[in-house]
Amino acid sequence: MKFTQDETHVQVKFPSIRVVCPKDEKPKIKANRETFCRHLDKVVENYPEYQVFMLLVDNAKYHRGDIVREHIYKLRGQGKNIKLVNFPRYSSDLNPIEQEWRPFKKEIHNKIIMVKRKLNSAVAEGIAAIQTPKGLLSKYFPVLFGQN
Repeated sequence: MKFTQDETHVQVKFPSIRVVCPKDEKPKIKANRETFCRHLDKVVENYPEYQVFMLLVDNAKYHRGDIVREHIYKLRGQGKNIKLVNFPRYSSDLNPIEQEWRPFKKEIHNKIIMVKRKLNSAVAEGIAAIQTPKGLLSKYFPVLFGQN
């Protein structure tokens, strides 16, 4: 099974696209190697009928390293062969999922959502919109939506 994936973050806060932080400091993001390993577990768990997985990933630091490598070896020991293939550096435009996230994030970022329940609903609506036959996912995967 082949996957392309990318992380995105939505949260209950004022929807600002820009981040202000001290010079020479990067904002901290809660994605890390451990959360990526849990993501790999979920992929394997959600597709038990497959034994081979190819994930196309960006070059985020948490997609590589000893922890990730050891976790992949552990999954291989369980009969799940996972192969990570990196996109070239600084080429997010090559990742088709980026085209899917763009309108979704724009819609979510343009709403002030202060209650987690409402955020969950907005995310579900956004995902449903890109899964409809006229949505973006059907453009890339027409067979899934009964189109030839």
